[in-house]
Amino acid sequence: MALLEAIGLTKRFGGLVANQDITIKIEKGTITAVIGPNGAGKTTFFNMITGFYEPDEGDVLLNGKSIKGLRPDQIAERGITRTFQNIRLFKEMTALENVMVGTHSRLTAGLLGILFNIRRVREEEERARVEAYQLLEYVGIAHVANEAAGSLPYGLQRRLEIARALATNPQIILLDEPAAGMNPRETAEMTEFIRRLKNELDLTIILIEHDMKLVMGLSEYIHVLDYGRKIAEGTPEQIRHNPSVIEAYLGKSASEVS
Repeated sequence: MALLEAIGLTKRFGGLVANQDITIKIEKGTITAVIGPNGAGKTTFFNMITGFYEPDEGDVLLNGKSIKGLRPDQIAERGITRTFQNIRLFKEMTALENVMVGTHSRLTAGLLGILFNIRRVREEEERARVEAYQLLEYVGIAHVANEAAGSLPYGLQRRLEIARALATNPQIILLDEPAAGMNPRETAEMTEFIRRLKNELDLTIILIEHDMKLVMGLSEYIHVLDYGRKIAEGTPEQIRHNPSVIEAYLGKSASEVS
């Protein structure tokens, strides 16, 4: 059984069909890419998986159970988290505080405990702080733990957003253009970092990315969208030589993306 299944997902915005009858299976422990030109419906697909949009048709199964209609926080509690194409951090908060926000979905303190600042609440908050710092160490930015998130360089903000996503203790992490805006060195470092996430944390990773070198070198399986429909799926080698993909998405010879 696949870890995650999108079955016949369709999403309409008025007369615009953003996604139409998309079916995708994701196996545990894999890195899967969802690619396509701008406007192909990739982020809409992510939004349906993570509960930001509810599909008009179809279903989303996690470990064989439907998560359709759940709120984003409920889906995060079940083990699916994400980053965004446009980085969404609390810019006035420190890097450490941003990651601590990610741990709050797993805290058990109630309102009264917080109001009266009981010992159990203080201990839980301290554990969250320690865990958040360890995650900053893991992603390589502990040295900026006490700096405001909005003041960090772009590449560090990307890593911070991933650290916050990891704080929810996910099974699956969806990365929306993780290498956007990066130079070649930063992109190479991000590629290796994503590979570490899979190998060291046993994560299942789904990514949207326009950098074909990253996609082809990192992904084990690729799904291609165009105008809201899935037009192809396969291994990087199969996608590289797929005529429909070359025509609809790449617009160039296969050799130019090798």
